[in-house]
Amino acid sequence: MNPTDQPFYTLLRVVPNPASGEAVVVGLVLFDGERYWHEVSARKLKLSFLLARRAEATLQYAVRQLIARLEADTDVRRAAAAVEEVPDATLLLNRANWEYLSRYSNGILRIDTPAAVAVFADDSPENLFRVLFSNLVDSTEQAKRSRQRVLVSQPVKQLIQRVERQVHTNVLLTPKVLPDIFFNLRLDCIGMNGALIGAHSLPLEQYTINTLQQHANECRIALKSLSEHYKPKKPAENVLYIIADEPDAFTDADKHKFWRAIRKESLFRVIATEEAALVADRIEQTNATTFLAPAAAQAEFDQLT
Repeated sequence: MNPTDQPFYTLLRVVPNPASGEAVVVGLVLFDGERYWHEVSARKLKLSFLLARRAEATLQYAVRQLIARLEADTDVRRAAAAVEEVPDATLLLNRANWEYLSRYSNGILRIDTPAAVAVFADDSPENLFRVLFSNLVDSTEQAKRSRQRVLVSQPVKQLIQRVERQVHTNVLLTPKVLPDIFFNLRLDCIGMNGALIGAHSLPLEQYTINTLQQHANECRIALKSLSEHYKPKKPAENVLYIIADEPDAFTDADKHKFWRAIRKESLFRVIATEEAALVADRIEQTNATTFLAPAAAQAEFDQLT
């Protein structure tokens, strides 16, 4: 694998008895050409623990090592893209890394041969990942997420309905909209009047801690890019509302630390889902309006509500 790799996906399998060849598909990794998307089904992993008795610690370690390596690779690619340089190939994932993980787990954790996949310019890699994960790994996880979205999204829908005639809503920011970003990011809304004001839903219960950190970083980069391109008169007052409910500190300490950390950032204003109307209040108070160029405005997708 190197900086010129084409998009691909691969499945993670647990083989309780390597001699029999029987396997449980527990996870998916997708490389979209710029970064890795990954997830392991908690339900399928628990099942594999029951089948591969005495190997639970080995499997957990191997999975953690894989995720850490994927995140490190993505960080290298992002850092290089930010300064328009080619990433150092020696710091990227290579075939030996995958083979090492398989050897370490004595063949119990196996990684399939990468399969090519097409990621078109207007596609959302995240949506593609979710489709593949649902079809190839665990459809119940996707169903659970859908139910969670229905339960928490109503206040956000009301926010969007309230401001859709005033500011941009359901905006998909892509490299076509902002040439200096290298990812796709959906904002619930964004407007400007002296300063930028927007909102981004971040359901903490639906994402891993690494994905949440990735979202936060992309929000920072996107808001900075928007400010540089559209030059608000009061950039110091730019604010992005992060709609995220406080996680339980006892059952999910890492996500609670993440939630506390983003609350301290001046660029973000973290509010609970039920407080989404505060964003509409602020937009109306500041008389924020649309500002994106016509071509960028076409990136709004009502079907994502």
